Amino acid sequence: MHSNTTAAADTTTMNRQDVTMNNGGTRGFGSIDSYTRLAPSVEESWIEQFVLEQRLIGVPGTRIGDSLVLVESHVAESGESALTAFGDPRAYAKDDAPEQSPTSSDRIDHGWLLGIVLGLCGMLLATFGLQAGFAGESALQVTVGHVVVVAIVAAALALLILTPRAIMRAVAQGPLGSWIVWMLLLAAMVGALFLLPHPLGTVGVLTASCIGAILLTAGVIVQLRAYLGGRVQDDPIVGPGEQPARSRAGLFAVFVFPVATIAMIGFSWLIQQIPALF
Repeated sequence: MHSNTTAAADTTTMNRQDVTMNNGGTRGFGSIDSYTRLAPSVEESWIEQFVLEQRLIGVPGTRIGDSLVLVESHVAESGESALTAFGDPRAYAKDDAPEQSPTSSDRIDHGWLLGIVLGLCGMLLATFGLQAGFAGESALQVTVGHVVVVAIVAAALALLILTPRAIMRAVAQGPLGSWIVWMLLLAAMVGALFLLPHPLGTVGVLTASCIGAILLTAGVIVQLRAYLGGRVQDDPIVGPGEQPARSRAGLFAVFVFPVATIAMIGFSWLIQQIPALF
């Protein structure tokens, strides 16, 4: 089994599904070009830190856009730098943020969350099942390593869901440390598959693959319903009077698990063909 492919795709897929949620809607950080245009006279590094902190606090994109326009107006008229006029961008972002209601804490739409869980389970089951089939086996042997991989992925996903802002803050402020953590998770999953081969039972390759495909399909349907129902929305940064363009980021996120599954299965098949070439 080419478990390293599966483990790597798991971490990548979770990263792509990772968004900051607020009141059932996604709050992506957005491309820097989408908000530097609102404050062209302000240092890019100052803007980045200010926007990041306000996003982490949960300030709406329209409110961030208003603040950037005010900062731009002052900097352009006074000739001062944003750092001189407003001080540290993170501190100013906290001072500038509107008061948050105690009930406005992050939460994720239940349908979207269910779709993520179904997609993740389907991806793992379909990939493991077809990898066994490519290896010429009639059944997928479920091992302790598989259980450990599922537990690690489930724990990582739970952290992303329950503490999205804390995770995003850690990633933004310590990208190297975050990368190391992801690599350690990857190593733990690969190591579990190789070092814990103790069998727990078997599942037919066809059965595992079909159940995986059903779970993937169900996950896509549930997430698509949440997206089309308006329960998952982007929150772009726009200036005063601007109308945000409808983004398809949420729609792309719906198909992350199926695409990742197809890629992993295709790569696994390709790896199986390599010995025949020599």
